Amino acid sequence: MWWWEFSHNGPSFTWMGPAHLMVFITLAVLCVLLITFRRRLRHTKADLFMRIFFPTVFLLGELSFQIFLITNGAWDVSHSLPLQLSSFVWMTAVLSFLTSGRIWFEITFFAGASSALLTLITPDLADYGFPHYRFFHFFLTHGLVIAAVCYMIVVEKRELYFSSIFRTWGVLNLYLVLVGFVNLLTGGNYMYIMEKPVQATPFDWLGPWPYYLLSLEAVALAVFFGMYYVYKKTIISCRSFRTKQKR
Repeated sequence: MWWWEFSHNGPSFTWMGPAHLMVFITLAVLCVLLITFRRRLRHTKADLFMRIFFPTVFLLGELSFQIFLITNGAWDVSHSLPLQLSSFVWMTAVLSFLTSGRIWFEITFFAGASSALLTLITPDLADYGFPHYRFFHFFLTHGLVIAAVCYMIVVEKRELYFSSIFRTWGVLNLYLVLVGFVNLLTGGNYMYIMEKPVQATPFDWLGPWPYYLLSLEAVALAVFFGMYYVYKKTIISCRSFRTKQKR
């Protein structure tokens, strides 16, 4: 089963190829559907289903990935623990759905949506092309973070505040320190703290190690400010539109 092999000789991933573009189309359609049917989903059995559906898919996705590594003899403590940013944000998404905690939504919005979108555009997939398991797992878990954020905002009407930027930034830095200690203990490179990814990524624009970590701090804050600005402008525009409709 080449589609399940860790080292495979199947089709390679093609950046912005048909399969990659289909991911964006599918995600866009899903978000449009959530926006279109937001009122039908709100405070119904469908809403309860979705609040269970998202966490279930995230958890099953991680479970399947661990099984993939173990069955291929590729599991290692230095790279197989769910400590990357993508893992952290799906966990905060799960906590957000299950507890409705504000901080979990804030992290999922700022850190999750931004990193997921960037990762979807510049995927670190090596040679795992469609229809390999890693192709589906990678794009499903990252794309679902964006869909989850969309759902929380348009269906559940979750709100963000200016202070949300700094809470998220602070939590991420605490998490960075924790993961740094894990890297020292395991010899790993979780969160790409110890070195940049092998493949070409936006990390290459931020300077050599360790200076790119400082650059990331500034970039993260700038991105969060930009996301908050877009969020507030969108909310204000939507409220203004609804007010005009009621007149």
